[in-house]
Amino acid sequence: MSIFINFIPTKLLLKLSGIKTIYPFYHIVSDKPPAHIKHLYPIRTVKQFEKDLDFLQKYFSASVFPVKDNSPQFVLSFDDGLSEVYDTIAPILLKRKISAIFFINSAFVDNRDMFKNYILSLKQKNPEIDFKEYLKNKKPYLTSNQIFELINEGFRIGAHSINHPLFSDIPEQEQIKQTKESINFIFKNFGEKQKLFAFPFTDNGVSDSYFKTVFEKSIVDYTFGTAGIKKDIFEKNIQRIPVEKYGLSAKRHIKTELLRYMIKKNMVKR
Repeated sequence: MSIFINFIPTKLLLKLSGIKTIYPFYHIVSDKPPAHIKHLYPIRTVKQFEKDLDFLQKYFSASVFPVKDNSPQFVLSFDDGLSEVYDTIAPILLKRKISAIFFINSAFVDNRDMFKNYILSLKQKNPEIDFKEYLKNKKPYLTSNQIFELINEGFRIGAHSINHPLFSDIPEQEQIKQTKESINFIFKNFGEKQKLFAFPFTDNGVSDSYFKTVFEKSIVDYTFGTAGIKKDIFEKNIQRIPVEKYGLSAKRHIKTELLRYMIKKNMVKR
């Protein structure tokens, strides 16, 4: 399918699939991948990211969330609240007048703690590493001041849980706690009134009762998964495209997603 996709025009895929809005997301863009990430997943260079944006802006308009009209649009987001958001990503987006949502983990803001997968990645290379010193010196995460600057520049801030657990591995009550506390942290500290929550890793394995609880009790306004271009039985749970996942260009990845959706009319089932 991925070879065949090169010969199908993007506009034709959009027309046949009926998809109007897509939700691509990333974690990091860097020409010098940091030690805590470089062994975990493919990382976009600045040049690759710019090429991705060229494709997106050719066929879609950049939109704020929630989308208000029915033309082809994309809503960009970034997970984990890494410092490269402030140093590298935001300046590129501002030049192109592209909005984005930055989903942050409340425990990691101001480099107070670190995602366990990053810790394991560092330990593999240096078992004796001092993580407090690493956080102090490298500052891998956004600071509160940087987040305020991003908000003032027009970007949105969403929650990504407290400390990035895989939700299918924790009890539902803990899932709700991770959601509610991280949402409240963003409201109390940064004044973000819209309650946006992106699942760490994936929403796969999360039960219907979780969604019913968080929506009915207004704990969240919208949640975001990572299943690609798919409809969800819960309208306010929006599936995003993990652009970095296979190391493909955004053009190839998104066109493949559109074709797959057109053939299967994918629906997320729980």
